[in-house]
Amino acid sequence: MAFTTDPDKLVPHFTPVDDMGNFTYAVYQMPPGKAYMAAGTTCSWSEWIETWGKVVGVKTSYKQVTPEELIASVEDEDLGIEITHMFNYTSEPGYDGGYDLLTAKDIEEVGFLNYNNTESNLRRRT
Repeated sequence: MAFTTDPDKLVPHFTPVDDMGNFTYAVYQMPPGKAYMAAGTTCSWSEWIETWGKVVGVKTSYKQVTPEELIASVEDEDLGIEITHMFNYTSEPGYDGGYDLLTAKDIEEVGFLNYNNTESNLRRRT
């Protein structure tokens, strides 16, 4: 896997079915005027591809490439430019846009969200 993203930059990931409903309900319980980052988990692209490789049983690696290298790797140059901008943004300013956003962990700490005891998680464990 090769992107322009910093290999150690944490990136939010979530499963819409398992994470989004619970997160939305918890945000609804919070006072107004807050800004949030929805994520079931965070990891770097290096960690993500390593985990994916273990799950499917293949050797993987992550390489940070230059914008020019990423653009050249895509058949359509305009698409390559768009993808490059997207992955550059994940490093600077980052998915949070440079803002201090509340996360699922923050909401858990005030008692409005508990991913470990949600109905969907209970169904998966039984």
